[in-house]
Amino acid sequence: MTRWGWLAAAAVAALVLVLALGFRRDPRDVRSGTVGKPAPAFALARLDGGGTVALGDLAGNAVVVNFFASWCLPCKEEHPVLVRAWERYRSSGVVIVGILYQDDDAAGLEFMRRLGGTWPTVRDEGGRTALAYGVFGIPETFFIGTDGIIAGRHVGPLDDATLTAAIEAIRPKAPR
Repeated sequence: MTRWGWLAAAAVAALVLVLALGFRRDPRDVRSGTVGKPAPAFALARLDGGGTVALGDLAGNAVVVNFFASWCLPCKEEHPVLVRAWERYRSSGVVIVGILYQDDDAAGLEFMRRLGGTWPTVRDEGGRTALAYGVFGIPETFFIGTDGIIAGRHVGPLDDATLTAAIEAIRPKAPR
């Protein structure tokens, strides 16, 4: 084999190794510099025109921030999971905030009307909030503890078990 042949074989072997190691990781386990740090503040206009939602106003609550879009099929898949969690936890110090990502306000409102869910839903004009959170792709969900620190992040559609476990880890505990 020539020198170029050996180099080509080595390059192919290296590529196969990188791909094999990459496929062993859960694609939802995306490393983030935001987990373990204070959640980036935001004050965003509600889709329904009812003022703004500011993260600072939610201090003391556990906050689930869900980036979604009406055109996102996995967002439609996970939406019933969010509806069930909202119904279960909304009176126990847990707030879900939906942030419409790269979508039209009217389409986002129609999405919420059609699929249900009464949690605050806001628009991320210009994508600045998504950028501050390091959004990788939608749906993407961040779990912010009562201390304002991002405790976790989930990329992709949520299922009931994952969402419940994440909320239980951050929600306010009743005094004993």
